[in-house]
Amino acid sequence: MSFTASSKMATAEAIGVLIAGFTVIAYSARNNHTAGTIAGACLVLCALTLMSLVRIKEWVTNTSQERRTLSDATRAADEERNRYVAAKAALEIETSRRQRDMAAERASIEARLAAERTKMRQEFEKERATLAADAFRTGVEMERAGMLKPGAPHVGNLIQFPKDLPTQQRERSREHGASHP
Repeated sequence: MSFTASSKMATAEAIGVLIAGFTVIAYSARNNHTAGTIAGACLVLCALTLMSLVRIKEWVTNTSQERRTLSDATRAADEERNRYVAAKAALEIETSRRQRDMAAERASIEARLAAERTKMRQEFEKERATLAADAFRTGVEMERAGMLKPGAPHVGNLIQFPKDLPTQQRERSREHGASHP
């Protein structure tokens, strides 16, 4: 516990008053002065009270423990802030890396998709050309065989629809309150 200048001065004054009080008590006791002895006792009591108040003031205003606690808390807060800043920087770096990776992956997928579309279009055009050629060849063969002339007999399994379909009567509704047989 360290004393300030004012506390040291108050303590010195209290010691002076204490010495004066003991002196007055000793002198008064020697000369049988009761009032002087009581006055000396009051001086001693006042000096002891002043010294006690100085000690209490130092004890109450001593903030060294609080300063240490504040220093520890400040240091911990600084360390936490530094960890937070480092974690935020790492997160930003990771986010930018993932964005670059995703952009590269998107570009790769788009290139692969464009190549597959081109390949599928070429296959479609090739198959379409083959189908068109087969259809044209079939048409030419049918023309040469005379199948496309009017009145030519039909060859193959054609399903004939019947000429006279039976007429169907509409079924009468059987609703509530209807008077039907």
